Amino acid sequence: MASDNVVIKKLFFKLLPVQIMLIGMGSINSIIDGTIAGRYIDERTVGVIGLFFVIVTIVSAISSVILGGAAVLSGNYIGTGEIEKANGVYSLCIFLSLMLGIITTAVCFCFPEQIAIFCGSDESLKESVAQYSRGYSLGFIPMFLSAPLSHYLQIENQSKRNYIGVVVTIIFNITLNVIFITVLDMGVIGLAYATSACNWIFFLILSSYYFSNKAQLTFSVGNILWKKTIELIKIGSPGALLEFLLAANGLTINRIILRYGGEPALSARASLNMLGGFFVALGMGCGTVIRTLSSVYVGEEDRDSIKYLIKLALTKVMAMMFAIMFIMMLLSGPMALIFFPDHTSDTYILTKQQYLIYALALPLILLVQVQTNYLQATKNNIAVQVSSIVDGYFGTVIPALILAPIIGILGIWWSDFIGGLITAMVYPVYAVFYWKHIPKNKDEWLLFRDDFGVKDDDRLCIEITGMEDVIGSSERIQKYVTDKKYSGRIAYFSALAMEEMAGNIVRHGFNADNKKHGLDVRVIPTKNGIMLRIKDDCKPFDPVEISRIFNSEDMSKNIGIRMISKIADEFTYQNMFGLNVLTIVIK
Repeated sequence: MASDNVVIKKLFFKLLPVQIMLIGMGSINSIIDGTIAGRYIDERTVGVIGLFFVIVTIVSAISSVILGGAAVLSGNYIGTGEIEKANGVYSLCIFLSLMLGIITTAVCFCFPEQIAIFCGSDESLKESVAQYSRGYSLGFIPMFLSAPLSHYLQIENQSKRNYIGVVVTIIFNITLNVIFITVLDMGVIGLAYATSACNWIFFLILSSYYFSNKAQLTFSVGNILWKKTIELIKIGSPGALLEFLLAANGLTINRIILRYGGEPALSARASLNMLGGFFVALGMGCGTVIRTLSSVYVGEEDRDSIKYLIKLALTKVMAMMFAIMFIMMLLSGPMALIFFPDHTSDTYILTKQQYLIYALALPLILLVQVQTNYLQATKNNIAVQVSSIVDGYFGTVIPALILAPIIGILGIWWSDFIGGLITAMVYPVYAVFYWKHIPKNKDEWLLFRDDFGVKDDDRLCIEITGMEDVIGSSERIQKYVTDKKYSGRIAYFSALAMEEMAGNIVRHGFNADNKKHGLDVRVIPTKNGIMLRIKDDCKPFDPVEISRIFNSEDMSKNIGIRMISKIADEFTYQNMFGLNVLTIVIK
């Protein structure tokens, strides 16, 4: 498993920064909006943004239904090598996102006053929230479309485009906010227009790749896998339930805050909604990567990769999250000053208190994200629903209702930490009910059934670091296949196939740049023969296409690859997430 760990680790930390930046972008833009609102309009406008945040949460929930289901289905199909079906799910995801974007835009633009009332605004804030709703609605279509595009760009190994989009969007958000608020004095609607414009800019940067002929996944109405619509919604809805409940949570908590802390406490809470995303980005991003990669490994029925993936999240990423927790606690005062420059005001004091307490919940947020996204990837939908209900609403609302009358606004601040503790218990309790006993080992804690994947003694995993490993591994494979009672022909051809293909990767891939690369060979006995799965993180290399375009008269050129493609009963290649995956079946 050593080589597979290297490949997984590199892939994990390749995908994670993109997710952190995508989540952090929203928080950074919110911080910019909040800073401009608090310093150049008034503190009440920060509360306006906080009230409308409920609508943004609902939009995120609707979007996560589509993206969550599509990510799991696409990952499963990629794991099984069914790229056409993965493309059909992609087209379905884009179509549904577009339709939902159009509907949401129409509702928020045409009924802004009703939206303001729904958000819980009183008469003094109603007009401002309505204006903000109408301006913000113009950016909902690109918001819906950008979510799946950013996910699928990672599958296409186009993460740089996400980075570029994030940086450009932040720059434009700062520029447009300064122009609309400080120069043109447009007030709250100027904040909304700036956000909408940035949503369109981000979308255009991401979508431009799909107008090229390089994309492996392309949108086409004819490709849409309509029959998977219900399954997509079924898979995505439990995770989206959390977002809907968080919106309901926001409505309820805002009312409790207004009762026990007034408008200063509401503005403090709004600042956390803006800034908090920056600190939870690691946990949220890690959860998304867990869901994405777990879906692929579930499709491959790869127990080992799933185990290492979860271990990686709960050790290295958890250590990073504890570091972020301490940083947030240390910077609670300076961060409160960003929004509320008067350090003697009640709003500043409440904000600083809230940041200190909320920081303690960060490790729990990571743990819950890993649990929930893994459950979603493995289609344990009941557990996801229970976790979403507890995490999204009851885990925090009930403690807030109990503690607020006793210790005031601090009871609401502590409810986030208490809710995290309660939600983290859902997974272990579910595992006990799942097995009807306390899980005895890692496999049971990860909910692996006996018929899932290949057991330890039914596969051979080999690490290739150079040509010397290729020769030795060839001998190991031949002996392993022979010991499994397969014919001498299958044993010989299996060893030969690995030696030729792995040798080509080492010669042409490992030395193509100055980067360190990993190569994993997995030998799996099947009912009718042997399956070889070779993974590497070198530049894309397609031996299938090369084999087809060779001049048949030039028998001496690339004869090794030619020979393997002829003797193999199945010979397939795909490049997803920047990994080359070659599958060879010898019968």
